[in-house]
Amino acid sequence: MGFCGHIFLASYAVSAGLSLGTAAYAASIFLDPVVNLTLPLLILSVGFQAINKRGGALAIGIITAALFALSFMFFLTITELIAGALTELSAYFVGYRGLKASTINTAVFGLSEGALSVEIGALFLHYAVPALPLVAFAVAFAALGAFIGYLGESISSYLVRSGIMK
Repeated sequence: MGFCGHIFLASYAVSAGLSLGTAAYAASIFLDPVVNLTLPLLILSVGFQAINKRGGALAIGIITAALFALSFMFFLTITELIAGALTELSAYFVGYRGLKASTINTAVFGLSEGALSVEIGALFLHYAVPALPLVAFAVAFAALGAFIGYLGESISSYLVRSGIMK
């Protein structure tokens, strides 16, 4: 398994572990997006840049979604598929590497995963999140995703300079 395969597994393991580690499942519906947009998103941000080719973000979304499905975490499965597809579309226009690309792609992934996870998780509880709180969640997740993208680009540029990543 290469560097990219380890990225998929590391992101999934951290996301699943942190998601399952929150004891109250109903509360974790709202905590999962925050938990999943920290360390796992940072790993994915580096992964987007490590793959650095078309289909990379979509592959990350599909593989992570499959791993979540195997763990019976279905609302995260759906969000990963959608977030991967939207990030691939974003990467088509801005690329994968560089500060601008990393920030935008990770913000798109964070926004997609966070907002969808909150709404789908709430629907599992037979509750729809009203528009204003959902917009507030979306803005927060996009901002957090952009910040994580900045950190991911810093880590990736170090990995490229040190020769670990090409």
